[in-house]
Amino acid sequence: MLLQACLNGSRTPGEHPALPITPQELAQDAQRVVAAGACALHVHPRNVQGEQSLEAQDIAAALIAMRERCPGIPVGVSTALWIQPDVGRRLQQIQAWAVQPDFASVNFSEPGIAELCAHFLSCHVGIEAGIWSVEDAQLLCPEEARSFALAHGDPASSSMQETALSVTVLRL
Repeated sequence: MLLQACLNGSRTPGEHPALPITPQELAQDAQRVVAAGACALHVHPRNVQGEQSLEAQDIAAALIAMRERCPGIPVGVSTALWIQPDVGRRLQQIQAWAVQPDFASVNFSEPGIAELCAHFLSCHVGIEAGIWSVEDAQLLCPEEARSFALAHGDPASSSMQETALSVTVLRL
């Protein structure tokens, strides 16, 4: 089993007093979760104002700090559209990264995924597919096969049960 720890997610600095924001805080938390058994890390790097960022200097600072504290542990970053809502600008920011993550999360429900995936593949960066629906899963395997979808909401609701019934394991 692979245990991946998401250190901060899309939470804002005021949501929890221990939320890691700075590269040093991310590195400190990374060291703690790796000691507890995490085998991979997922983060949403921030700028100096504490906002999620895809700017090259913010990505580099976070990755370097975590890799210094946790050598050999794969580190991935979010590329979510809410971080940079302009699809073209998001791609430009990501293409400017001098320090690459080991993997990048790409939400398949967002526009611009083909260009993001092509870029990451050309840089030998792994792609962590964010699958939010059956339609997203079909992008991975268009031949009617389906993959696991992230389930958000009340698992007892009828829509969640219907989604669960329509989701099967992706054939590799």
